[in-house]
Amino acid sequence: MLTEIYYEVDEFNKQHLEKIAVYAATIDWYSKRQLGCMTMSEIMTILIYYHYSHYKNFKSYYEQYVSKDLKRDFPDLVGYDRFVRHIPLAFLPMFCFHLHRCRLSIRTGIYFIDSTKIEACHPKRVHQHKVFKGLADWGKTSTGWFYGIKIHLIINNLGEVIQTCFTTGSSSDTNIATLFYVLKDLSGWVFGDKGYLMNEAKMAFIEYNNEVDFFAKPPSNAKKKSAKEIPLQAQKMAKKRPVIETVIGIQKNVMDLEHTRHRKATNAFTHSLAAICAYSFYQRKPKVSIAAPLKLRQYCTPIAA
Repeated sequence: MLTEIYYEVDEFNKQHLEKIAVYAATIDWYSKRQLGCMTMSEIMTILIYYHYSHYKNFKSYYEQYVSKDLKRDFPDLVGYDRFVRHIPLAFLPMFCFHLHRCRLSIRTGIYFIDSTKIEACHPKRVHQHKVFKGLADWGKTSTGWFYGIKIHLIINNLGEVIQTCFTTGSSSDTNIATLFYVLKDLSGWVFGDKGYLMNEAKMAFIEYNNEVDFFAKPPSNAKKKSAKEIPLQAQKMAKKRPVIETVIGIQKNVMDLEHTRHRKATNAFTHSLAAICAYSFYQRKPKVSIAAPLKLRQYCTPIAA
């Protein structure tokens, strides 16, 4: 797994790192001289591979595992304090690599959408929290109030992440800008929970050019005739919507997507992006085996090279 991650990251950086550095106007930051003796590919690989370790603390992972067991794979390792100072430099390349991995996901025409909370701190410590100040906000989910941010993501029926979006905790699931971002360039059926119920005007905007058919789970007290408006095949697929909750569970419990011990917001977002990139290499993704109806065959596209 380590070799596979490094190969994919290094091939991506060979093609795009110079362009990213020029765009960020920080081309010297990505040179070996500025990063000690480590390359950006090595830094990104260590950050991504962390989410496959049993460690829940990055310092313990780096000092007890990377510095000892991976010394042969990374002969130019620097000390922990110096490595941590390089993490903010990896944010932009990690974000671009995340987008690259999302583009490799197959556009099957069957998608599931949901959001999850990332708590910045315990609600009782909000008054002294400073790391996400100006970025985090109060939000409410089915489990209650929280202070932090939200990650909106959409996956295909193969469990692959198609697109993600970070917003404040107070952002609604039906926010037009968020939905338009995660659904752009997609065609097919999209299934969400009852939090994605929208009025006709907003639904018409989301289903632009009739390329997207958006279905939200109706509330339990809804009229029976509303279910008849959804095609029978779509009703069957809608029952598989919890697969995205399984994906979120894997990212949080296995990939350690969420924790509250960050010292910088940039490090926190780099950590979250690394967790999502790590999931893209995960071999046991939850899948929904559904025979594609004739309507959806035109939407299916092969994996990108």
